[in-house]
Amino acid sequence: MLVVFTNVLILFMLMYIGYSMGKNKIIKYSSINDLSNILIDFAIPCTIVVSLIRPFNQKLLDATIKVMFLMIIFHLSVALFSYVITKILNVDEKKQGSWMFALVFSNNGFIGYPLMYALYGNDGLFIMAMGNVIQNVFIFSIGIKMVTLNYPNDEKINIKKIVFTRQNIAVIIGMFLFVLQIHVPTPIFNLLRYVSNLTVPLSMMVVGLSLSKYNPKTMFTDPEVYRLSFIRMILLPIFLIIIYKLFKIEANNNLPYAILFFTAALPSPAFTSIMAERYNTSVEFASKCVFITTILSIITVPFFASLL
Repeated sequence: MLVVFTNVLILFMLMYIGYSMGKNKIIKYSSINDLSNILIDFAIPCTIVVSLIRPFNQKLLDATIKVMFLMIIFHLSVALFSYVITKILNVDEKKQGSWMFALVFSNNGFIGYPLMYALYGNDGLFIMAMGNVIQNVFIFSIGIKMVTLNYPNDEKINIKKIVFTRQNIAVIIGMFLFVLQIHVPTPIFNLLRYVSNLTVPLSMMVVGLSLSKYNPKTMFTDPEVYRLSFIRMILLPIFLIIIYKLFKIEANNNLPYAILFFTAALPSPAFTSIMAERYNTSVEFASKCVFITTILSIITVPFFASLL
């Protein structure tokens, strides 16, 4: 637990630095889009490629197939559960879509990548990147349908946008390098590594910056957020831990299961509010979900990770 707590605490401190810079107007909130673009379009793709420049390892390749399968099962199962539970709990129909999105998807990109790298090194980052390919596909397909649930939306699913994201392209390039063992010249590798070093600090600062625009007092006023957060941050990881104990799965020694657990335990992604803003749906509620689950993760993630 100490190792996880220490790493989460470091990430939280980086997030607080970003939050402080935003609150004190050191960095304008309007800069978030530019910083996010640097991360999404350059830093994270470079990090993925660097993690794949390594000697070929059949076990790692097998783990890739396994984690992708697990992520498909997980997201489809939680998506079905989220639809049913919103009906049982009689969630406001204007909040149902963001409620479901916040429950199904995780902040694997901005928090998951640096955390897995800190805990499991390049192997953890590699497997998380592979699993996140599946999440990205679902975010831009069923995720759009969730966010726009009970709202007018005529946008059709764009397969090209789903498949050809820069992160997915980085995975493909990295897999070629990994499987074919293509030599990367030292200057190019060092360049990729320098850019990839931006991922951990910048990603957490962006999360902090994104939270800085909200008044903390208003973030704690919606009871619906607490119901969502309780299920998302407590019940979901507890359920996985029970499953692991029943089947005697040692997640810390089995990366695909570790990645699956942290996907379940991590907070809702910034995409929850980003997608709500894009489609003009429940923006305020979505932002509150991101804020509360992110704050709770400081306590819940280390605690539940210690029970693995």
